[in-house]
Amino acid sequence: MLFFCFINLLILEQTTIGVIEAIFGLLNLYFFHSAHREKSKKWHNYLLITSVTVTIFYIFYSADLRAGSVYWLIILPPLYCLLAGPKLGLVYTILLSLPAISFLFIKSDIESYIPHRSVLNFSLAYFLSFAICYLYETQYTKSNQMLHRMAFEDPLTGTKNRHALKLFFDDFNQKAMDPFQEKYEPEVTRLLMIDIDHFKSVNDEFGHEVGDSVLVEMAELLQSYTDNHHVYRIGGEEFLIIQHGTSTQAYEFAESIRKRIEKNVFRTHQNNIKITVSIGIAELKRGQTFREFLRVADKNLYSAKNKGRNLVHYSSISLTEAV
Repeated sequence: MLFFCFINLLILEQTTIGVIEAIFGLLNLYFFHSAHREKSKKWHNYLLITSVTVTIFYIFYSADLRAGSVYWLIILPPLYCLLAGPKLGLVYTILLSLPAISFLFIKSDIESYIPHRSVLNFSLAYFLSFAICYLYETQYTKSNQMLHRMAFEDPLTGTKNRHALKLFFDDFNQKAMDPFQEKYEPEVTRLLMIDIDHFKSVNDEFGHEVGDSVLVEMAELLQSYTDNHHVYRIGGEEFLIIQHGTSTQAYEFAESIRKRIEKNVFRTHQNNIKITVSIGIAELKRGQTFREFLRVADKNLYSAKNKGRNLVHYSSISLTEAV
């Protein structure tokens, strides 16, 4: 937009248009800088839409139609679709088409221009540009969601996987080390490592298909206790739950899960299966690496198994002890 500002001011001597483009061009440059630094706000998109729309409509209204100013209106539908989303973009496209078509019909009433044909051709091109962008954007969104599920969701149970947990750790530590973050004592985050006791015997006795069904039902049971976004499957029969609160709350929460699973009957493939779980609780500390945490969590989990299984174990273990 700044490029066209110089053309209008220095070459075409269109002062008003040049000033408008300069103002909005500098504003859009700020939006681009914010987006580049990943500090973009939602209102930036709407103000960008407004600035481009106002500039293009003013040029179209004030300039001679033979100069080709009408062509700039064609870029508005794709812009609305990309910045406001397909649904809201369609609303903007329809609303802005009314004054655009009206202006075009009025301004086309000159020699060598036929109003009805010009309006028809413009309308087809205007809405076709939105349709193409809409199809591309919806397909891109579907593909992106599918790739996200493939990368961060367990295909069997639908819970998050180990890669998603690693991202959670990275985000957790990044926020902790942010020097501009407000200094306050955050709520303690603890993670419950849940392992199905003697799960191999389930596979050996009933088959892997039944074992998979048990894992799916286990995931559904755990998700019923907490937010689906806080349940991870990190191994064959190992699950992990993120829990916020005090140590007492974490222990009581883990105990309620253990007792619920112990009482539950997993009915699958005409089989009634009873299973138990061992749960180890570990506190997530700021600056702790992913591998360091897993060592501590595994230490607590295997302590529960060594004490007889079907119980919850939670104790403060240093990284040196966990190695």
